[in-house]
Amino acid sequence: MDKSELVPVDFKQEASLRQVLEPPRAILSSREIAWKHLHFEYHYHAAHETPEHYPTQHVVAIQTEGQILAERRIDGQLQREQIAAGDVCIVPAYTPHWIYAAGEQGLIFLCIEPEFLKQVAYDAVDSEAIFLRAQFAKPDPFIHQIGLSLKHVLQSDPLGSRFYAQTLSTALAAHLLQHYCDRTSLLKREGDRLDRAKVRVAIEYINDRLTQKLSLAEIADATGISQYHLCRLFKQVTGQSPWQYVIQQRIEIAKQQLKTSKHTIAEISDRLGFSSQGQFSNFFRKHTGISPMTYRRKI
Repeated sequence: MDKSELVPVDFKQEASLRQVLEPPRAILSSREIAWKHLHFEYHYHAAHETPEHYPTQHVVAIQTEGQILAERRIDGQLQREQIAAGDVCIVPAYTPHWIYAAGEQGLIFLCIEPEFLKQVAYDAVDSEAIFLRAQFAKPDPFIHQIGLSLKHVLQSDPLGSRFYAQTLSTALAAHLLQHYCDRTSLLKREGDRLDRAKVRVAIEYINDRLTQKLSLAEIADATGISQYHLCRLFKQVTGQSPWQYVIQQRIEIAKQQLKTSKHTIAEISDRLGFSSQGQFSNFFRKHTGISPMTYRRKI
């Protein structure tokens, strides 16, 4: 399936989450507390099937209750699973995911910002090129206990939970780095430094032209490498394709313009290089969970 056809899901946005879990039925969430680097959701689900989607955070799903049969597809790989309490599944950010779960289950979702995992990696091992591996359901007592501890503190002391959550976020990131990540040092190898410099040139080129029409060929020409090589390096360094990065940055600019300018939605769409207002609205809704008009009204 073409990735443009998949549903992007930001677990921090209830409207976005509702696209794949309807109704989401969050029994407990850190949404109102807004923990730094980590978002928490606790759900209880009947049998359900999600559409093919991808999360915009790294998602660690922890089974807390129930024993179910499921079929799951992660990044094109299909596997039948028998999932029990204490089992953990990991879906890296921007990785296609689909599941059919045949029974009732309690689930904790720990959603980690990719940049936070990169920063912990850099601080720990002088490496920013970290690749979180997808993981089908299997027991992981350490992650299971972190999930239960965060659930408890969010229930018992939500307003005082931030520091505790930050501490456990770091512990979780360190555990993921040790057991579920591949990493290479971009700072210790000359070839990797050159590759990273190419991506930096591409990012600067994109940022200078976000209000213009952009093509992958133009970006590749600016860096002096092939389109294929650019896409591969860009994904390795940023976790996103060049197109995903362009759309994300344009949506951030659009949010500011909706807040501070009197431009119409059609004018903002045109100024940011979208092919039509409809395309702009579709991308805006996918990234934020709401339409540009609704976003402006809520400000």
